[in-house]
Amino acid sequence: METTIPKQINTLDDKDYTFLRQVGMQHIESMAHKLWTDYNAHDPGITFLEVLCYAITDLGYRIDFPIPDLVARPQSESTELEDIFPTAKSIFTTKPITESDYRKLFIDIPGVKNAFIRKNLEAKVHMHCSLKDEVTPQDPKGKLSYESDLLPDYEKKDTFILKGLNDVFFELDSNFKQLEKDDPVRMAKVQEVSDAIFNSYHSNRNLCEDLVKVEEVGEYEFQVCGDIEIDKTANAQEVVVEILFRIQEHVSPSVKRYTLDELLAQGKTTDAIFNGPVLEHGFITDEELENANIKTEIRLSDLVQIVMETPGVASVRDLAIMSCPCNKDDGDSPEEECEPEENPWKICFPPGFDKVIKLCLKNSVLNIFKDVIPINIDPAEVALAFEEKFEAHNEALALTYDDIDIPEGRYLNNGTYHSVQNDLPGIYGIGLEGLSPRESKERHAQALQLKAYLTFFDQILATYFSHLHNIGKLLSGNMQGSNTYYLDELQDIKHLEKVLKNDVEYQQEAFLALNKLDNYIDRKGKLLDHLLARFAENMNEYVFLMIDLFGLETREASLWHKARLLSEYGDLGYQRAGAMNYLDVPDGIWDTSNVSGLQHRIARLLGVRDFSRRDLTSYNFEIFPEADADPTDEWRWRVRYPDNSIVFTSNRKYDTREEAESQLWKAIPLAWDTDNYQLQPTADGTQWFFNLLDKSKEIVARHVKFYADKSEAEKTIQDFAAYMFDKVTDEGFFLFENIYLRPDAADPSATQKFMDICVDENCEQCKPEDPYSFRLTIVFPGWTRRFSNLHFREFAEQLIRSEVPAHILTRICWIGSLPETDSEDPPPSQMEQLEELYRKWLEHRMQSPSDQMNNPFLKPLVKLLHTLDSIYPHGTLHDCNEDGKAETSIILNRSSLGELKKKENGNE
Repeated sequence: METTIPKQINTLDDKDYTFLRQVGMQHIESMAHKLWTDYNAHDPGITFLEVLCYAITDLGYRIDFPIPDLVARPQSESTELEDIFPTAKSIFTTKPITESDYRKLFIDIPGVKNAFIRKNLEAKVHMHCSLKDEVTPQDPKGKLSYESDLLPDYEKKDTFILKGLNDVFFELDSNFKQLEKDDPVRMAKVQEVSDAIFNSYHSNRNLCEDLVKVEEVGEYEFQVCGDIEIDKTANAQEVVVEILFRIQEHVSPSVKRYTLDELLAQGKTTDAIFNGPVLEHGFITDEELENANIKTEIRLSDLVQIVMETPGVASVRDLAIMSCPCNKDDGDSPEEECEPEENPWKICFPPGFDKVIKLCLKNSVLNIFKDVIPINIDPAEVALAFEEKFEAHNEALALTYDDIDIPEGRYLNNGTYHSVQNDLPGIYGIGLEGLSPRESKERHAQALQLKAYLTFFDQILATYFSHLHNIGKLLSGNMQGSNTYYLDELQDIKHLEKVLKNDVEYQQEAFLALNKLDNYIDRKGKLLDHLLARFAENMNEYVFLMIDLFGLETREASLWHKARLLSEYGDLGYQRAGAMNYLDVPDGIWDTSNVSGLQHRIARLLGVRDFSRRDLTSYNFEIFPEADADPTDEWRWRVRYPDNSIVFTSNRKYDTREEAESQLWKAIPLAWDTDNYQLQPTADGTQWFFNLLDKSKEIVARHVKFYADKSEAEKTIQDFAAYMFDKVTDEGFFLFENIYLRPDAADPSATQKFMDICVDENCEQCKPEDPYSFRLTIVFPGWTRRFSNLHFREFAEQLIRSEVPAHILTRICWIGSLPETDSEDPPPSQMEQLEELYRKWLEHRMQSPSDQMNNPFLKPLVKLLHTLDSIYPHGTLHDCNEDGKAETSIILNRSSLGELKKKENGNE
């Protein structure tokens, strides 16, 4: 039998007063039947039960309020609901992935009527085999080249076409298309649109793809001639313009946009409406794109029907279509096998024909009659009116790309709790009216005793209502604070001060008692798991691995990683297939988060906090020896800001460097939570300073700076908390798209800049033969504590391969940061070389994004990437009688003999 999770699990018992009273009676009978026998309504105990049941039903009804009302806050505490509930526009949309997505993106650009993206098949690469007896690094056994003939030194063995390269062809708006191709206005518009498409493509580029060229699509012009009779009351010029407009829209339709309301009215689902990229001028459906594809034929019968359906047309006496003579004047005419087939009834276009169809106005002739009287029409006025009609048509196409607003809830103050003591009859003397002063002291004492008894229940119920008040905070990725239970201060209880000896102590004790029940890590983890599961995400395998490899202290850090994944999910989803933008670099190419969406997502799933492109061999923290008169070696740690100012310095001194570094990694997660910052004034009250505390409220680190204004200190704390999470880490990685490392086809020395290839003694190339197409290279620093752990590496590699698109092949390297030799002047490590070459190559490329011909760092970079070696923990060959641990055993392809030179950094 298949087990499923029921959609409706609410029993509604919490709102059933009769049910609650019945269950309460059953508990009373089972627990106190020997002492309590009167269960009638007049019994005070039953009265207490009834008011408590009523309070529970009140809570039950409030829980059932609409979610917008439950999370609504008063205006004084306004919060962005988008932080809790992402909108359809932010969660369903993605950067362009398919051909249709890119067409929508380009058609959305002003001035573009239609657009087409095609594979570029011109980048042919030939594999050549050496004919020489001797092989050298300069003359390898196998070589790639754009040239098909490298004789007499090399013989061509194979040829492949680089994949992932694209061309974009666009069609101008019809009012620009009517201008001659050499018209300055049209030429300027073509250049403007080409630049806009080029920039838009690179802002939305897919991984391992590139744009080769952007051109205006070719045109095939045809002319229409005929005799048409119109109604006696019709305006001849308006009828002709309408006929020409309809014919042009038939052979080359404009792509219609829709509003959100129109699509919802058509019954389309929200996920279907928002599928694809975010546009600016309305929604475009796949059906509209399909209708706007290049026509395969023009049928005379279709045009006759179009003319007949035009308002004002009485009859079509004669109509003919034919190719326009100007097509023969086009120097870029199609190949002979792609020529259209023409007859009196239709014009057919072969499959290889890739031009849009345009109605030639200057050669089209429509003779208009009213009965037998010919009507003269000025062709110039017709052309002007035709242009004006298309301008109005294009303006009507420009709509808006609206989002579905989050329902605005009503703030109902649903956390307010009213004491059950005020619902009891006045005879009990514990309500707001109290007892008369004339009552005896014994009677007053009895009332206070009852008040104390019911206050226990009031506190429990008030805490439940407080949870409901904080439901928005619970259902979010907000990690500030370390509690999931919320204590509410009791209100509207008369003479409460006579029941509680000390109100402050009571609140403190109640808070401590509640915190003992609050397993924050477990409860917050379940809440975050629930929210992530709504997006089909699960980080538990990562959490369990971290606990297994690095201990239970990693659990709280894992909560922060889950919360960050959740808070960035809209951006991660939109960018999931997106690559780095090589054109938009206002902040430079280094120390920037302008990386691929895949790199961002992998970092979040692996708990890598800083995914930016930066130096991985230098850190913003340091371990330093204490300089004092004490001869004993002592160590401290400190963290620096980008301007080199000190953020924190450890409060304690440590006996060893290793201990100081270990404590640094324990302190870093503390600094993520602003609740762990102790802000206090100086002794004279004129300035403010703060320290970092651990969970036991002991000072871990000091920030040695004073602030004249408290708000400035609070702002600094917020900045430090974000900085400590985002930037203070020793982890990161580089992601290279091999297709971007190809040499330019026009480069005379391109043959020397290709990647090295692997060939056997028979000159058979290793698979896959193409080292560029749909290939990624991901490079990790293999010396950090987590990244040097083989089990973590295995998990990371499996996760990466599951996240990378299926058509992309990925190579993963874990390289070192320290020299491989112990000489006095050792060469730079592979990571240091890679950082330098990668940065210089990017800087040079940014100066000329479309030209790598003069980039001197291309070949050294691809050569280094080809020779990268992964480093492994040192292994030990154990004797047969020895019991060797798995961590130090020799594992094929996973170990190295000797010592791994790495820094023993901590984990989170």
